[in-house]
Amino acid sequence: MPTDDTTSSSSDEGLHPAGDDPDWQESAYLAWRDPLSGLGGNHRIGNEPNRRTANLWCGVYHQDGTRFRCNGEGLDQPVLDDVVAGVFGVGAGPQRIFHDGARLRFVLDGDGCRADLVITDEGERSFADAKTFSGASGTTGTIFSNNFHVACRVSGTVELDGRRAEVVDVPAWRDHSWGVRRWDSFVSSRSFGGAHGEGDDALHFRFASMVGSNGSFFRIGALTRGSEKIPVKEASMLVHVDDDSISCPSAEVRYELEGGGTTVVRIDTIGGMIGVTAQRHGWESVGDVTVDDEPGGWGFLETTLNPRNGSAPPGFVLGDAMTNGVVRPS
Repeated sequence: MPTDDTTSSSSDEGLHPAGDDPDWQESAYLAWRDPLSGLGGNHRIGNEPNRRTANLWCGVYHQDGTRFRCNGEGLDQPVLDDVVAGVFGVGAGPQRIFHDGARLRFVLDGDGCRADLVITDEGERSFADAKTFSGASGTTGTIFSNNFHVACRVSGTVELDGRRAEVVDVPAWRDHSWGVRRWDSFVSSRSFGGAHGEGDDALHFRFASMVGSNGSFFRIGALTRGSEKIPVKEASMLVHVDDDSISCPSAEVRYELEGGGTTVVRIDTIGGMIGVTAQRHGWESVGDVTVDDEPGGWGFLETTLNPRNGSAPPGFVLGDAMTNGVVRPS
């Protein structure tokens, strides 16, 4: 079961001692949205130390349709965990998340997009241990071994396609995972999170579901207002899939409450792209959220429909969602 812990240090952001399994990985994920500037982004950095490789997803979007995407697999793994310099973090390609000894930062230096953001955690971190898929033949795979996630805020500067914007104290979410991860242990997944409102009265929401390669299934949803958890009896997600059968421009999660009643959280994305890693081709996006039809929220949406079971990329996606670099609205 997840537990809450407020203990943190700069070394928490660095690489943990790796076991011998070649599928050991360490990854960090960040999603954010700034309605004032019109920008938002999804970023994942994965390191596979036993293979000495790294991978990344990177998407920065403007609500006018401009997008920057950078995906990479099998990259040389940079060494960021330098105790002497006091720098702990993970990096891949043009982006990295690291603690410089004073602040946690996200830095992107891409061709057509740059960002330098300071990340400030908001509230307590939630920690979780291994999630595996089991069946009659026993455990078939592990999707993560150790993880913490936390709501946060980001501030800094973002430049997209020559336009520079100040991002000031906007909502975000991040996680950090380490341990064995086998991408072929699942065939589809959904993940959703974000917040509605500001301050102590803000409603934070989470949802995740996954179908294992052996046919197993789980889903879980959670609502929190301030520091108080709202008892949820069950939750389910309805995803709206575009004509290419992989892009998902919107979704709704229905939370059935233990005390009676239903809370419906809907996201309409401002932009997205396909994040590719090993046997996974998934939709990554951020957008604006309503709760029971009331605006005022933000969220991120991940879906893995896994065409061809990840053995090959989808034959077609709308909006150049698998094209690296800057894509402008048509």
